[in-house]
Amino acid sequence: MPAYPYLMAFAASLIAGLDRTAIFQLMISRPIVAAPMTGWLLGDAITGLQIGALLELLWLGRIPVGASIPPDDTQVAIGSTCLAITQYPGAPMSQAAFSILCLLVALPFGTIGEFFDRVARRLNSRLWIRAEHAVERGHYSFLTWLHLQGACHFGLASIATFSVILLGGVLSLQLLVPFLSGGLGAMLPWLRLAVPLVGVSACLCTVNFRPSIWVFSSSFLIVYGLLQVFG
Repeated sequence: MPAYPYLMAFAASLIAGLDRTAIFQLMISRPIVAAPMTGWLLGDAITGLQIGALLELLWLGRIPVGASIPPDDTQVAIGSTCLAITQYPGAPMSQAAFSILCLLVALPFGTIGEFFDRVARRLNSRLWIRAEHAVERGHYSFLTWLHLQGACHFGLASIATFSVILLGGVLSLQLLVPFLSGGLGAMLPWLRLAVPLVGVSACLCTVNFRPSIWVFSSSFLIVYGLLQVFG
C-alpha cells in the first residue's frame, strides 16, 4: 500500500482534531463530516459516510465542552474509515461488513484520546503562567507564539490518537479477519441494525423530557421504515 492514503488521512486527522476544540470550530470534527471527508480524500466517500452516520449516533450526546473530555470520536471516525479503505482484503468479505468491523475495532482505542487530550490541556495550563509573565514584561508579541503552541499541543494529541487507532486497528484486523471472514457477511444485517440501535439508546439517555423521547423515537422509526420500503 503506497504512503499517499496514509498521509492524506494524517492531514484529515490534524485538521479535524484542531477543529474539535482548539481552532476553527466549523464542526468538521463531527464523525458525520470527518469520516466522509476522509473517505473522499482516500477515494471512497461512501464508505466514510456509512461509518460516520453510524458513529455520529454513538457519541451525539457527548461533546468536548468545557472540562468534559469524552472519547475522541473524531479520530475514531477518521481511523476506522482509513482502515476500512486501506486494509480491505477483498472478496469474499463485503466492503460494508468490513467497514463495520473496522468501526468496532477502532471504538475501544478512542478512549486513548482522553489521555492525550488531558496531556495537551495540562501543557496548555502552563502556557497561561508564561503568558502572565510575558504581559508583565511587556512582551505582547510573545503571546501569539503561545497561542500557536497551545494549538500545536492539541494537534499533536490528535495525531497521536489517530496513530494509536491506526496501528492498533491494523494489528487487530490481522488477528480477526482470518476468523471472521466467513461469518461476518451473515452477521451484516444484524450489525446494521444493532449499531444504530445502540446509538439511539445512547441519544435517548441524554433526553430529559418525556415528550422529546416520544418525538425522537417516532421520527427514527418513521425514517427507518421509509428506508426499508424505498431503500
